[in-house]
Amino acid sequence: MESLAEFIQKKREKAGLSITGLANKTNIRLEILEDIESGKELFLSVTQRQQLARVLKCSPQDLKMREKEYRFEVISDEVIENLKRRILNHETNLRCPMCGEPLITRVAKMYDLEDNLILQPKAHCVKCIFQIKE
Repeated sequence: MESLAEFIQKKREKAGLSITGLANKTNIRLEILEDIESGKELFLSVTQRQQLARVLKCSPQDLKMREKEYRFEVISDEVIENLKRRILNHETNLRCPMCGEPLITRVAKMYDLEDNLILQPKAHCVKCIFQIKE
């Protein structure tokens, strides 16, 4: 079965719509649709599913069955803290503790109330829902 991204892109093209046109007709932000069509966003809200189904002339179930099913796992605090430390040390090629796929990482620079710099590690998986965003 084709992915959600492939399905939406094919239906959009069949309807003769650009991605901007789809955004306008569904009232879904262009950035969200780009994430969906690129495979970055694997799950739709009920509202998004209904809006897309209406414009793409398919059923919401056609979309839902192509969404990624998530299995939720509890990752230990020790694993998370180790990943945060490695991100702050600018290590590369880090892998997701849930699925083993690559992590996209960055260090956010923030300031507290006294203007002290705080470095905050951030990460998200390219395939599953794992993320560090605190």
